[in-house]
Amino acid sequence: MASPAPSPATPLRALAALAVLVSAAAAAAACSESDRDALLSIRAALSEARLGVFSTWKGDDCCASWYGVSCDPTNGRVADLSLRGEADDAVMAPEGHPASGVMSGYISDHVCHLDALSSLILADWKQISGPIPSCIATSLPSLRILELPANRLTGEIPRSIGSLSRLAVLNLADNLISGAIPDSISSLASLKHLDLANNQLTGRIPASIGNLATLSRALLGRNRLSGPIPPSVGSLGRLADLDLSENRLSGAIPDSLGSSDGGVLTTLHLGTNRISGRIPAKLLATKGLGIVNLSRNAMEGPIPEVFTGNSYFMVLDLSRNRLTGGVPRSLASATYVGHLDLSHNRLCGTIPTGPPFDHLDAESFASNSCLCGAPLGKCT
Repeated sequence: MASPAPSPATPLRALAALAVLVSAAAAAAACSESDRDALLSIRAALSEARLGVFSTWKGDDCCASWYGVSCDPTNGRVADLSLRGEADDAVMAPEGHPASGVMSGYISDHVCHLDALSSLILADWKQISGPIPSCIATSLPSLRILELPANRLTGEIPRSIGSLSRLAVLNLADNLISGAIPDSISSLASLKHLDLANNQLTGRIPASIGNLATLSRALLGRNRLSGPIPPSVGSLGRLADLDLSENRLSGAIPDSLGSSDGGVLTTLHLGTNRISGRIPAKLLATKGLGIVNLSRNAMEGPIPEVFTGNSYFMVLDLSRNRLTGGVPRSLASATYVGHLDLSHNRLCGTIPTGPPFDHLDAESFASNSCLCGAPLGKCT
């Protein structure tokens, strides 16, 4: 038997139902009222008049066109708040000419009401001051990126920072942050980029920093950190860049740092500390290590004779230590040595000839005990 013909009203009912669904979806994607209120409270605590970055923060829908604000389209919750004082977009670079923004005020703790945030970036504004709200560490469970560099933030890093289990980037560089690095930072199992450089941090580097198995960059230079370099640093198998320079670190370089089997460590800055002991042979033999600065320390003993065809150094600076013995002849085996500085040590003997020594000037070897040969004076 033939099916009954569809009622003329059926398409109309279907269209009506579809309209209801579309309307509901649009309503779900609209800006959350609580998030909008939180953003307005954040704005009220900050002042930026030069570029007008907050000029678009008006109207009810913060997800529509508010500068620096991005929302999850499925629920209308604010997922990203990104305001950079140095950027090349249409707001920060009017007519294609980048501008340098200045913002003052403080970070309101209302930021913690944005509990769906994945990234919080308030970078390079130069004058934002006050502490980092401690609630950031406990109220933003989805946070993956926290970047607050180049401001004037004070106070300490929140002690419970380790609660941010999804955090992959922590950048607090170039502020006035003081106190110790919290031990809980070693619980950030997803952390890949750690930049705390150029602050006023004191105390020791957490002994358990080696627990950060995914860490690729650790930049802690230009602080007031003291104590030894934790041996667990050698357990950071994905670490490519390590900068601990210009601190007050003491003791020896851990034997665990570097790998003669070939790791991923490419840059190592330990200059201007109080490091003593010998240079670990395994460290200088690390395949892929291209920039090494151990200058201005109190290191002793000979420079290890471990250079091979796998050695490729853009920078090798061992100056201003207490190194003894001669200039390693195995350096001639290196594929490349760009900048070499062995000055201000206690080295002695004849400088080897041939590459890379034939392109180095006298400053590379100056102020040693009894080095001779080109580019210094003749040996007698």
